[in-house]
Amino acid sequence: MGVYVGLDCGGSSSRVLAVDEGGHILFQGQSGAANLVSTPDIRLRNNLAHATEGCPRADYVCGCFAGLISDETRRRGEDHLRNLFPHAKVRAEPDYVAALYAAPPETDVCVIAGTGSLVCSAGPAGIVKSGGRGYLLGDFGSGFQFGRDALLRYLDEPNKVSPTLRQAVVDLFRADDEASIVAAVYKSPTPAGVLGKLAKTLGTDARDGEKYALASIERNLGHLVNVVQRHVERHIPRSERLGVSLAGGVWKAAAIFRERFAELIVEAFPDREVTVSRITRPPLQGAVELAKEISTIGH
Repeated sequence: MGVYVGLDCGGSSSRVLAVDEGGHILFQGQSGAANLVSTPDIRLRNNLAHATEGCPRADYVCGCFAGLISDETRRRGEDHLRNLFPHAKVRAEPDYVAALYAAPPETDVCVIAGTGSLVCSAGPAGIVKSGGRGYLLGDFGSGFQFGRDALLRYLDEPNKVSPTLRQAVVDLFRADDEASIVAAVYKSPTPAGVLGKLAKTLGTDARDGEKYALASIERNLGHLVNVVQRHVERHIPRSERLGVSLAGGVWKAAAIFRERFAELIVEAFPDREVTVSRITRPPLQGAVELAKEISTIGH
């Protein structure tokens, strides 16, 4: 029986799932970040090796990578997969493709918000995306953006922050002074992933009425809704309905992120019946579906 392996490689973690032709799970693994642009190469290789350690010999493998933004990064992703699975047929895709493949059939547009963020959909021209661009140039509504706002709040007024935020910062950086925290951020090989860990805390502060957190949600989700609007105008045929699926850790971090985004997206499309829901299958399963495609269409 064939063995299919999917990898979901993001800016904070990498996950691996191997199944047989009957869908039975043969292996699951997890490790650190594997973003083809922002994760240092040696760290990326080590994380992938750790995540796949013990995985059975595979026949078909698809790795869905954050940072796959060009033909060159696609080749790099495929090279990493061939090194890990020398006997398999492999393909590398952007990480958002895995989320889209895991979304329900009624999805018109998928809004992904994890460490980074982007919007994507499938149509006659294939899979298209908007937004993204990384934490320096975009990623609106991402865990990084929310986490940065939370840390800035702490650094600006450490004596006025909530006990929840104070404890989260100390737990994350093992320090409470500005010099140590700033140094830790800049020394980190994956600063976006580090700051993204504070997104959940910002959600908690927003739920508790902290003004900085509520303002962050309005600003960042407002920008993300604008990305969705532009994407829909360019790529989604006009219809009475619009199905929006949510994927990524931000939507799991706190209910207020999902609830406020749903309100804003409904307001943005007053002439459509908008439905907003989180995808029920993890993107990792979408990566496995992409691996199965190799055996049916070739790659």
